[in-house]
Amino acid sequence: MQDTLQNSSVVNHSLKPISEKEVDYTSDWVDTLMIHQSIFQPPQKRFDGEPMSSNTNSWVIAVLLIGFSFLAISRSVYRKRFTMLHKTLGNWKLSKQIIRYEKVYTHPANILMTLNFILMLPLFFSLIYTKLFNLEASVEKQYLFFTVPVVLYLIVKIGCYQFSGWLWNEKTVVEEYLFQSNLFNKYAGVAFLILTSLVVYAPLDVSIIGKAGVAILILIIIFQIIRGVMIGLENGKHLFFIIAYLCTLEILPWLVIAKWIKISL
Repeated sequence: MQDTLQNSSVVNHSLKPISEKEVDYTSDWVDTLMIHQSIFQPPQKRFDGEPMSSNTNSWVIAVLLIGFSFLAISRSVYRKRFTMLHKTLGNWKLSKQIIRYEKVYTHPANILMTLNFILMLPLFFSLIYTKLFNLEASVEKQYLFFTVPVVLYLIVKIGCYQFSGWLWNEKTVVEEYLFQSNLFNKYAGVAFLILTSLVVYAPLDVSIIGKAGVAILILIIIFQIIRGVMIGLENGKHLFFIIAYLCTLEILPWLVIAKWIKISL
């Protein structure tokens, strides 16, 4: 009992009591607690986050929402056609079955995914241009600047293929290739929808995303040409004429568009 009393008297309390004179009971008790908190608690470091500056226009977000809506409607409402279009990526013979159906190009799923491609491709490159090459440029003007040649390219391309198929009596071959080319555009629209979302929202290097977009566009063109050569050979056409035909209607228009954009910018 005595040892216990002796040990308790030896204990040295680390807490320093607050003198009644130091406490101002007339002020608010929260202020008093904040004044004397250093007695009970060591000072803590404070880390404030840096807010991310966002200068994205509201219409850009609206276009992204429209693109995702087109994709969602195609996936949910027109599930059968969307699934068939998706399966053609690994089964090219399935495309011949789809071509025999009605509304190959006017089916709602085809229209929605084509519109998504027309919306996303110019939007992606207009954002990349304004962020990397000309910060003072207007995104709206660049968007219209890129949209016009893309729409003209698609219209002229379809018209030239249809006319050439009628002229040389190769409508079946041209229809098959034109469907394949349009199918690649649909896949590209989905890819550029994702890339554009990364440009707007992801904290990634814009130059890396831009290079990825250019690489995807080049790969799409290469795949279209390879598929065109395969379709021509399957139908007994000479390789020289196939390459000349594809270079005239596929590669040359893109080179003209690239040259026009380079001169105009």
